Amino acid sequence: MKLGDRIDADIVLESKKRDHKVDITDIAISQVPLVEYREIPEEHYETLQMLAKAVLKLSRDRNNCNETAVTYSLDDPENMIDDSGSLAVSYGDEHDVDPLNSSMAFHMMKTAGGCVIIILHNHPSLSKISLADVGYLLGFAALKMVVVVTNLGSINYIVKQDSYDRTEALKLYKEAVDRHNKSDNLRERQNARDYFLNNCYKVGLIFEDH
Repeated sequence: MKLGDRIDADIVLESKKRDHKVDITDIAISQVPLVEYREIPEEHYETLQMLAKAVLKLSRDRNNCNETAVTYSLDDPENMIDDSGSLAVSYGDEHDVDPLNSSMAFHMMKTAGGCVIIILHNHPSLSKISLADVGYLLGFAALKMVVVVTNLGSINYIVKQDSYDRTEALKLYKEAVDRHNKSDNLRERQNARDYFLNNCYKVGLIFEDH
């Protein structure tokens, strides 16, 4: 698997079989927790909480509660805002978003030493990190962490440790993708994702759900 490769089209189609989209409320935005992210310096915690709330607000106000992503640089936080004051934000449809549709996000992923992508998932049956999200994490050396915020305001994330082994992570990822591609229903596809998340600690990754 080459750098930047992500999972095949079948996994993207997983999203089209999820439950109905959940509308975003002020209560959900207010309930986004302040997470003490493992492997991330404490000075970034409040900013990451603010960005998770911003993803929900942007999705609700500008994208019909559809999937939305923001990219954040751990090395130079001010790089996430351009000259007009805009965030490095990407807007998707009801089922998918490509964080790198933002030229600013693409630039950060190519030049920064450590980045975080915060992605909104707006369907209750796919509230955890997806295999597509994992594909981003493994595909870019500069990407340190992927955070998922749901339309209900909960947070889960996957982050690289110093012990992260990309070769072994790709092997585990391929096993999960193979399980996914052999699945016949949503439950089996979720089990394929959970197989990766439950074993990712073996390859230097941490998954937590809040």
